[in-house]
Amino acid sequence: MRADPLSTSILLKVAYDIILPLFLVIGVAVLVGRRFDPDARPVSTLILYLFSPALVLDGLIHSDLQAGELGQIAALVVGISLLMWLVGEIIARAFRFERKLKSAFLLSIVIMNCGNFGIPLVALAYGGAGEQRAIVYTVVLAVIINTLGVYIASSGSAPARQALLNVFKLPLVYAAVIGLVINLSSSNILTEGGTLEPLGKAVGVLAAAAVPAQLALLGLQIAHTSIKDTGYALPAALATFTRLVIGAALAALLAALLGLEGLTRRVSIIEASTPAGVFGVALATEFGGDARFVSTVVLVSTLASVVTLSILLVLVT
Repeated sequence: MRADPLSTSILLKVAYDIILPLFLVIGVAVLVGRRFDPDARPVSTLILYLFSPALVLDGLIHSDLQAGELGQIAALVVGISLLMWLVGEIIARAFRFERKLKSAFLLSIVIMNCGNFGIPLVALAYGGAGEQRAIVYTVVLAVIINTLGVYIASSGSAPARQALLNVFKLPLVYAAVIGLVINLSSSNILTEGGTLEPLGKAVGVLAAAAVPAQLALLGLQIAHTSIKDTGYALPAALATFTRLVIGAALAALLAALLGLEGLTRRVSIIEASTPAGVFGVALATEFGGDARFVSTVVLVSTLASVVTLSILLVLVT
């Protein structure tokens, strides 16, 4: 579907078809959080050690993109992640954020919601071919999240050496390696008719739980979040602007430098411009960071992205 320059209809459709369902799930989790005050830590543990590795493995074994496109998308994801980290470091130092807030700030701008927000958005705008590219983008980012993201999250409360060691404690990186090997070898061991088809189906079931679990965790964190009480207004505004506006500009620049064209270019820029990711909440929760700040930025940037992404859909088409 091409974006109409008069994008009111796209804006309304995105809001109704994508944002509203997400916020209904988050809203229910907020109500549960306020009523029962459950511990969010077990949910984040399940996301990090079970659901997300399954999502990565399942996405890779079912992808049929060519190696060239995979490499282009991967290069852009790595580039945008490192550039956003650099920009975040500059902003954090300029505003003298304390260590824990700096870690949360970096998480909120480096980790984008290209999965449970970006994938359905791209599918709506560009159909199945766009969705495949969005899944690959998400898988590559997931590997970065579980390396650079884990380091950033740990740096808020742990020494640098321990933060680096934490990178290798999570299974997602290993799931990505296994999935990539299966994909590049054209093996059907985990797919229909394969030797381990039941295991592949089990991985698919776990993968399907990743998005609702992340949304539930976000709701549990938002249930106890208050911008007014915590003084998050300025840092959250800076993080939102950096994630949505600076992120989009850097993605467009990188896409041009890397020679991305056509649908791959459009999808990569859109994915790189999605709001702050729920996975950052899971990392901050798991490693003792400021999860409420990350939750605040996720909420604010998701609302603001209704406007920014609608505009971007017109500009990149």
